[in-house]
Amino acid sequence: MTHKEKIKPILDDLEDKEIEFAGGSVVGMMLSITNSLIQYICNLTIGKKKYAPVEEEVLAIKEKAIQLRNEALDIIDQDKLVLEKILAGYKLRKEEPDLYEKANKEGVEFCVQVTKKGIETLKLVEQISKVGNKMLASDFKISNIYAFASVEASIVNIEVNLKPMKDEAFKKEIKKIYTQDYEEAKKIKERIQNLEKGNG
Repeated sequence: MTHKEKIKPILDDLEDKEIEFAGGSVVGMMLSITNSLIQYICNLTIGKKKYAPVEEEVLAIKEKAIQLRNEALDIIDQDKLVLEKILAGYKLRKEEPDLYEKANKEGVEFCVQVTKKGIETLKLVEQISKVGNKMLASDFKISNIYAFASVEASIVNIEVNLKPMKDEAFKKEIKKIYTQDYEEAKKIKERIQNLEKGNG
């Protein structure tokens, strides 16, 4: 079976309007793919004589990448459940506005946690960029782009779910959190880019 044939059923599900398998789940896919790519870099570093002094560190990075990949895979299904609650609440927003508010709040809190996973992944990209096989320069760059994009995409989801909410104090607190997270992500991304210049 080709790689194309393996991934096609996932794309078919994503296109299906009945499955409700949308943007947040795609973030989970991006994070799982990015952490798999980090593992790939680790696998092409481990066992190389040149990288023997950092092998223990690379092994630890690989273990963390496995953990984050599994958590990212869970995000795919968790997001579907969150979306179902929000859509159910939306249908009843006039009759039961508190239900819709609660569903959006849960959606926001979930997306905040996904943003944190994106930052954890960015930190892992930074670590492997320092010690990983220098022949994999494009893989470092792609990992950085994907991890940062997952943070940005999660923040988009947060902002969308915050819009219809009435709790201004909650909205203010969440905005403070995701603004800080975004600034942290930008700093990590920039550090990785500087490492890429050095590796080049």
